Amino acid sequence: MDYVDLRYNELSKEMFDQLRIGTFLTTKYKDKVNTMTIAWGGINYVWNKPVFVAYVRYSRDTYNMMEKGQEYTISVPMNNRLKRELSFCGTKSGRDYDKINECGLHTLPGRKIDTPIIKECELHFECKIIYKQAMEPGMIQDSIKERYYSNNDYHVIYYGEIVDSYMIKEKNNG
Repeated sequence: MDYVDLRYNELSKEMFDQLRIGTFLTTKYKDKVNTMTIAWGGINYVWNKPVFVAYVRYSRDTYNMMEKGQEYTISVPMNNRLKRELSFCGTKSGRDYDKINECGLHTLPGRKIDTPIIKECELHFECKIIYKQAMEPGMIQDSIKERYYSNNDYHVIYYGEIVDSYMIKEKNNG
């Protein structure tokens, strides 16, 4: 495999196009690795740092792991791939399933953090949490609250400094 270093925003259009469909957010705490599908988030530049902002509900196993591990990776499958895997990882809990094994996915070590990336994806961001904030229900527009939070399962918003961003390409053996 070849690693191709990228600026954090170099493929932002492609990342955002896929984010609408889903990407993998992976966490690690001690020996446990979990991944989930996210479709909300994005790249920002805050405090003179590139950050990936991710939204994780309190009810998710990923929330507990992020609180303990303080880092995460974003792995983006390009060209609208891995739909079945994204669906499974977006609807099943890491409390009940080893989602990576159930989906036949594989991990590779992060280059700068302990949390791995999803090998089957091409675009990767390694992030260290530098800020987090619980959503304030009273500040959310009523129509959004009714649509996305009728069960009061709000998100914590994580700002992860992007400490590494790259593509993985298969080596040609020719």
